[in-house]
Amino acid sequence: MRRVRRPFAAVAAVAAAALVLSGCSGGSGSDDSGGGGTPTEATANDINPVDRADLTQGGDLRWPLTELPPNFNYNQLDGTLRDTADVISAVLPAAFDFAADSTPTVNADYFSDIELTSEDPQVITYTINPDAVWSDGTDITAADLISQWKALNGTNPEFNVSATNGYDQIASVEQGTDERQAVVTFANPYADWQALYAPLYPASTNDDPAVFNTGWTTGIPVTAGPFELGGIDTTAQTVTLVPDADWWGDAPLLDSIVFRVIDGDAQIDALANGEIDFIDIGPDVDKYTRAQGIDGVTIRRAGGPNFRHITMNSTSPVLSDVAVRHALGLAIDRQTIADALLGPLGGDAVKLDNHIFMTNQDGYQDNAGDLSDVDVDAANAELDDAGWTREGDGTRTKDGQSLTIRFVIPAAVATSQQEAELVQGMLAEVGADVQIETVPSGDFFENYVNTGDFDFTVFSWLGTPFPISSSQSIYGQVQGDDIQQNYARVGSREIDDLFAQATSELDPDAARDLGNQIDTLIWEEVHSLTLYQRPDLKAQVDNLANYGAVGFASVRYQDIGFTS
Repeated sequence: MRRVRRPFAAVAAVAAAALVLSGCSGGSGSDDSGGGGTPTEATANDINPVDRADLTQGGDLRWPLTELPPNFNYNQLDGTLRDTADVISAVLPAAFDFAADSTPTVNADYFSDIELTSEDPQVITYTINPDAVWSDGTDITAADLISQWKALNGTNPEFNVSATNGYDQIASVEQGTDERQAVVTFANPYADWQALYAPLYPASTNDDPAVFNTGWTTGIPVTAGPFELGGIDTTAQTVTLVPDADWWGDAPLLDSIVFRVIDGDAQIDALANGEIDFIDIGPDVDKYTRAQGIDGVTIRRAGGPNFRHITMNSTSPVLSDVAVRHALGLAIDRQTIADALLGPLGGDAVKLDNHIFMTNQDGYQDNAGDLSDVDVDAANAELDDAGWTREGDGTRTKDGQSLTIRFVIPAAVATSQQEAELVQGMLAEVGADVQIETVPSGDFFENYVNTGDFDFTVFSWLGTPFPISSSQSIYGQVQGDDIQQNYARVGSREIDDLFAQATSELDPDAARDLGNQIDTLIWEEVHSLTLYQRPDLKAQVDNLANYGAVGFASVRYQDIGFTS
């Protein structure tokens, strides 16, 4: 499945996939010669762009989800999922829009101006569009920006946040010349300030920890976007959005967007049967092959920073020793996994050796050290040294405990099953017994990953235009029960200090150098094993316009439509 790597701009998360990070690019939708194996430039996307005036007014976009979001508050730990982002991006404000090459522009629907008004200290002045209003009739004001900062800055543990990235660097947020202006002053320089306030929730949500944590679990109580909530049907597993008649921007072209939960492996059948309008192929060769043979369907590709990875739970009794995690990492042949998953998609399958930068991004380098290559002999020797003994070809034991690894994956996700089975075979060579445990997709993150109920797990991080700051909540130290997105639950003060330096560094080259220093330490603690950059492949009906493989770009939901 997929999980979104914070922040929200250009995000995603999927268990087949992901939480959130992103990546791939190039080629026309009908070209099947290029595959998902070799990431292309990270500056293009493939969305079938058509001018609004040339599109048909009306139509219903049928959009698949992997689960009903357990929380529609994206900033709350359970809500930071690709499925959540897909829904709320149509109904909530964001400060900036991003182009395919990651270039930001002020989102004029919500802000008439956002300006760096001082460099020392760093001050950003947000001037709110005077037409911008919440669906309950309340104006969008500085109070909303103030409340979001207070909820997400990490000072109040009652707010169960997924990340404090950036908000924890702010010294104050105050009203400016009037209530339609907010002045944000940073305690330290923060390079990725354009990632903040995306999405923006109302003060009525961020003023109260109870509302923040649970007020959006069963619905979307307030909106401010081109669409509003039409209804949620928990029996049919659908979320329906309809145009907001009070929307002040360009009117939506669609009559509705119907989000429908469909198991990942069943989505290709739904597309072939005309039940939905697109699917995310990702690294699934079966979907890729079948999609090529469906009449009226085009495959689209884009560039971005999504990647697959194995997270190791450092609080697991069998994985608490870094020497054990390192030994298991040596035994896992990541290139073979990349070959198996990406090779059939065409192009060169390339393993990923960096947690921060993708292979097609500036700054990428191999920091994996000896984990860059598989070494079964060294893995066996290290497990011997760590006290895990083995008789013959059996499972290793230590102090009466067997080296058994619970590898938790979501149901109906063929990619996760294949990856887990490959790892199972590899680790059997060093005496580790991998038990694959398949759990319902809707429970995977909320009840297993978030709570640490696993030894190994695999999903995708879907990325943003801000590779360093968006990674901070994943690799920063855990503070008690506040893990943010660090599901491995391991970190160090040195990593935290380097993140602080990197996010304050305004020189991009210097920041990338710090990012690679961070990545080196992540590999040394064996937090997780990056596998490969996840293809950004969509199979969609030919006449769907202004949507597809978006890469780094923001989606303008009001511009999505169908050609006649």
